[in-house]
Amino acid sequence: MKAFSKGLLLATAIGSFPAMAAAQDAAANASSDANGFGDIVVTSQRTEQRLQDVPISVTAITADEIQTRQVNTPTDVARLVPNLKLDGVTGGSAGLKAYIRGGGGTDGGYVMSEAEVALYINDVYNARMQGALMDFAEIERIEVLRGPQGVLYGRNASAGAINIITKQPSDEFTGNVQVGYGTWNERRVKGYISVPLSEDGKWAASFNGIVRARDGGRQYNATLDKKVGKEDFKGGQFDLAYKGDVVKARLNLFYLDLNSDGQWSVNTTTNDEGKIVPLSGSYRTVLSPVASDTRVKQKGGSLHLSADYPGGTLTSITGYSEMDDFWIQDFSGGVYPSMIGSTGTTPLALFVRSSDSQQWQFSQEVNAAGSLADGLVDYVVGFYYFHENGDQIVDTTTFFVPSRTNFHAKTDAWAGYGQLTFNVTDQLALIAGGRYTLEDKALNADIGGDPAVSRDHYKKFTPKLGVNFKPSNDVLLYGSYSVGFKSGGYNGLASTAAQLAAAFKPQSTDAFEAGIKADLGSTVRVALSGFVNKIKNRQESINLGDGGFLIENYNMTIKGLEAEIAWKPAYGLQIWGNGALNRGKYRTSGGSLAGNAPPFLPDYQATVGFDYNFDLGSGKVKFGADANFRDKFFSTADNAAIGAVTSTQIVNAYVGYDVGPWQFQVAGKNLLNQINWQTGFGFSVVNPRFMTDPRTVLATARYSF
Repeated sequence: MKAFSKGLLLATAIGSFPAMAAAQDAAANASSDANGFGDIVVTSQRTEQRLQDVPISVTAITADEIQTRQVNTPTDVARLVPNLKLDGVTGGSAGLKAYIRGGGGTDGGYVMSEAEVALYINDVYNARMQGALMDFAEIERIEVLRGPQGVLYGRNASAGAINIITKQPSDEFTGNVQVGYGTWNERRVKGYISVPLSEDGKWAASFNGIVRARDGGRQYNATLDKKVGKEDFKGGQFDLAYKGDVVKARLNLFYLDLNSDGQWSVNTTTNDEGKIVPLSGSYRTVLSPVASDTRVKQKGGSLHLSADYPGGTLTSITGYSEMDDFWIQDFSGGVYPSMIGSTGTTPLALFVRSSDSQQWQFSQEVNAAGSLADGLVDYVVGFYYFHENGDQIVDTTTFFVPSRTNFHAKTDAWAGYGQLTFNVTDQLALIAGGRYTLEDKALNADIGGDPAVSRDHYKKFTPKLGVNFKPSNDVLLYGSYSVGFKSGGYNGLASTAAQLAAAFKPQSTDAFEAGIKADLGSTVRVALSGFVNKIKNRQESINLGDGGFLIENYNMTIKGLEAEIAWKPAYGLQIWGNGALNRGKYRTSGGSLAGNAPPFLPDYQATVGFDYNFDLGSGKVKFGADANFRDKFFSTADNAAIGAVTSTQIVNAYVGYDVGPWQFQVAGKNLLNQINWQTGFGFSVVNPRFMTDPRTVLATARYSF
């Protein structure tokens, strides 16, 4: 394995890792070379910039990549970005668990849980990641920012941020319709239409939506004698936009509705050889006598207003959303009666939990971005406010003993921020910025009638310093120091009221990063970076051994190297890839985690792929494939064997034909049908693991007009 890691590092140095956002529409290709890379414009620093000019580690995934590389849900993004890990949570089937550079969160199914990775939809922070896993319709691009974004993004972005930008209405009548059929009798219909509302094209509206359904078949429940994994999903988005010469506005409204038979746990046991194996004999067979269920509805909207003034732009971003989320699941996965000294042969449900929650949030941000003194200074300054209310009832039955926890949680957060870039010369720039954050949190809860009440206040200043040097227009060298912050919180998975009311400490990250971005000619695009994150009071979830978990604070250091490369050696051919090498350790000498490896931090991760197209008849053939390699890692901070995830090698591919307004494609994921799990935990005879998706295939036909 060490030899492989050294080989990976060498490959990184000479450029065999991939792509950052390289496939683009020909119309957007600004290069004079028809086969070269054009400019990709991103807004990861709150202003429009060329991707190669942004002095942070950011990956932009374009609309073309989203379509051809099977990015149907946020979890599909992970293989296209180094050091990004995206999985579903273990409670219900709608949640998202995100990790960037080893920082994330494990209890995303609770109204008080907060991740280290901030999820944004059209620049609006989405506090509850339950709704994040669902299908989205028409996406313009996805930006993934790695490393603390303590100044410009701030709240809960101490590991990074993901910003999903949906397509704006067009000033021309346009649209598309897509139908698809796939594994487990999956059926999907997707559509987008945009209509100009005024003759000058300044007013426009669009609507996109999706209806998707699949039958059971992902797993088989031997106790209930039925295939499980059924899902029904629908969602829609309406946009109204005004594009004036000085003033611009965009109103976005959305609605999502998911109904599925939920997440299914696979109980395990240790065989005579000391290996942990499924109790049922297969991760695709479950034994629980209790049916799982997940139902999520989310709706909301955002309003973007901007006005140009001499030398800059003033922007207002208002967001609102509300969500109803219900799930029930037997975490024991089904236990044979003989395992607890009982009689009978029908598996028992020994750890059943249900959750019924309601959440709503409001946010308001105002910022100004522009230049001063004939471009000597570029600036971004702003103010941010966030409010969230959440209610949740959690019923748990552990070894036939019921209990109930009631939560009401409230958060108010305020922040002011600013960042200045001093353009010392045409080649040299210095960056200085900072954000001051205030957060108030309140908890009113009880466990079995025992009250858990707490009021807590947090404040933090998070600075950033950086230097950029451009020896040429196509090469950027940068270095930075920044601080990330995540406030304290409450133990949503606690076993007692005292544990629930005792707030854990806030965490902060001192991050050091250096990197290079370069276009070598017009056909090679490279981005390399190295980082060191020193984390104080890292919030880690500890298994209490009774079905409960407790957050403890630890100090740790995580360091790594990352690379992204794309190469177009011939017309129609692109070879791309990305990779990362990591190392992490806890610096705290005491406590239950001393000497353990940080969770969700594999020593290496890499993806290598290609896309190729050529003319045939009156159309164009396109095909491609990618292989993702990820080293073994621990999914839990206690490094328990049940949570150890083996190394994975996942192969995906697609083939299609475009002719006129039609696009036909067949795509497959996990073609080698590698059956694996994404996490696990255990106590007594309850030792569940949670399976990742087996092989799936989806055929689609798309008509554009």
